[in-house]
Amino acid sequence: MPKADEIDTYIRTINTVSHKLKKYVNAQLKDLGLTSSTYFFVLKVGERGQLSQDELFNLIHLNPSNITRGVDRLIKLGYMSKEQSATDARMKMLKLTKLGKQKYHQLVNRLPTINGFLVDSLTANQVNDFKQIMKNMETNLDSLIK
Repeated sequence: MPKADEIDTYIRTINTVSHKLKKYVNAQLKDLGLTSSTYFFVLKVGERGQLSQDELFNLIHLNPSNITRGVDRLIKLGYMSKEQSATDARMKMLKLTKLGKQKYHQLVNRLPTINGFLVDSLTANQVNDFKQIMKNMETNLDSLIK
């Protein structure tokens, strides 16, 4: 039987790292008006030019109500707009506003530095191993939650 401090080692460690990562990303993006929750919305809409909320949901895998709250926040900030789809009148498309495009470009310039700091203490081999481990874990979790 595992020791008491080992029964949740992986869950606890990943949860702790995730919490610290969110705090770090939030601090790094605060001046852009973005958070660890909303930066990805701006990034993905900016990359694609426009997305429906369903498409955004499929990319992010968050609860739809969390996506709605995040999108609503970005609309209030003037970063994003919802417009009628040109091909399907029932669908609204998310697009970046002029201000949102400015934030997108600042974000794209800043993300490599933020991302790099996360693995700064690792060797190149450890970074490669880390990428593979994370990919394997994500694939495994996908199969468990479907």
